[in-house]
Amino acid sequence: MTVKPAPWTVENSRMAFSDRFIRHRMDRCVTERGSILDPYHVLEFNDWCMVAALTEAGDLVLVEEYRHASGEVVRGLPSGTVETGEDPAIAMPRELMEETGYEGGTWITLPTFWANPATATNTCHIYLALGVVPTGTQNLDPGETIAVMTVDPATALAEVMAGAWKANGLHLTTLLLAREHTRLALAEHPAAAKLVAA
Repeated sequence: MTVKPAPWTVENSRMAFSDRFIRHRMDRCVTERGSILDPYHVLEFNDWCMVAALTEAGDLVLVEEYRHASGEVVRGLPSGTVETGEDPAIAMPRELMEETGYEGGTWITLPTFWANPATATNTCHIYLALGVVPTGTQNLDPGETIAVMTVDPATALAEVMAGAWKANGLHLTTLLLAREHTRLALAEHPAAAKLVAA
């Protein structure tokens, strides 16, 4: 008899570590086939948000920032953490302004997706912003040093495909979903033309 996937039974949970950034939970789980997994490690993060932001000229706003787990300066999209109780649609414009000094434009909500549903609880809220403009004001956290650049979206994707820089997979997903949305719904928007062509 075929057993279909189903949610596991959690017999108990214990918190191994908790602070304002991450909570590490250990569950005793019984699977749909009766297997016991103990401990099954779960990381509880706040939700994350990311934006594919295009300037009025249609160029993509990118950031470069040191990412300690990788040990490298990583190029990617403006992104951030959704604070507890915060609306992601408010969090992401705030993060864009704080990280890059860009704001305004027309904002479009794209599909939400899991960050890593096997081991993490959080989801990613992603956006396409068309026609953002620079105010020239960054407001960085103590651990942030962020370089901002604008590039043609097709150039950015070509460089990723050529291995010129290693993209954050969640950021690349955001960019590709933004491109598909643009192709399907916004091909005539003046700030979207370069993304449609990418």
